[in-house]
Amino acid sequence: MKYFWILLLVLVGCVPEPIPLEIDQAESVMVVSTQAIPDRGIVMILTRSFSALSDGSEGAFSQTDVQQYLVKGANVSVTYDNQVIALQELSAGIYGSIELLQESGKEYSLNIIDAQEGKTVTSKTKFVDAVQLNNASAQIDRQETTSIWLRLKFNFNDPIGKNYYMLNAYVNPAPPDFQGLLSGFGSIEGGEDIGGNTTGGPPSSGIPGLSNLFSDFSASWVLNDEGRDGQQIQEERIIYNINVVPNDVVLFTLSNISEEYFLYLKAREKSASAIPFVTEPVSLPSNIDGGYGFFALHYPVPIVVELR
Repeated sequence: MKYFWILLLVLVGCVPEPIPLEIDQAESVMVVSTQAIPDRGIVMILTRSFSALSDGSEGAFSQTDVQQYLVKGANVSVTYDNQVIALQELSAGIYGSIELLQESGKEYSLNIIDAQEGKTVTSKTKFVDAVQLNNASAQIDRQETTSIWLRLKFNFNDPIGKNYYMLNAYVNPAPPDFQGLLSGFGSIEGGEDIGGNTTGGPPSSGIPGLSNLFSDFSASWVLNDEGRDGQQIQEERIIYNINVVPNDVVLFTLSNISEEYFLYLKAREKSASAIPFVTEPVSLPSNIDGGYGFFALHYPVPIVVELR
């Protein structure tokens, strides 16, 4: 027993004094997220990054907290073919235009002047050729546990060469009236319903974009044509534990995206599933000079399916 006390005293004497650390908070910069609108233009969401050390709420944010990270009053423009298209502020932190023509192979330059911080953010991207969906289907699958699954199937013809895709599914979408918004009336929260009931559901997958802003529920997936180059690609995705009923509507969109944007989205997926202090931190790629996020232009080809 005496040796135990001797060992304990030795170990206690070896415990170092805590070293005071002063860690500088990361600089707050602009975060850019873009969403192309079929045949209409572009919507862009601008927010500010914040340090993990800047808030003691352990991830709990109020509406006031969210508001302070929205970039308001910015001067946002996109230039292509020697044309400068100014984006209007539709709502706090959300900018858009229906005058931006989506032309394949053209280079688009983004310029954002943050009036509040006095900083400029720039980026460049090219518009990628659209790929049409051949068909899509959505089926309600009722489980013995009384939970409801939604089975989504789709197929399309993959062009020759390396291609990368993003598939989005929106349940009961209500696209906003962008023409009305840009004319000074209308609401960013959604316009005329495409159809379906208000059913709700679990949170969206977290892929950047407009998420659940214009629908009851949304989900996104990315895929590539590895091993299927130039073939017809058939895929199935399942949304688990979702509250849907017959006559609800699912809007599919398929976007042919760049490899850089694909890698960005894959990194976002990995980051979303990471366990703090356990899994290795994920570094997100970006094509934004002076900020974070990604400036991407792609054409989301739509198909609407009604649940039976």
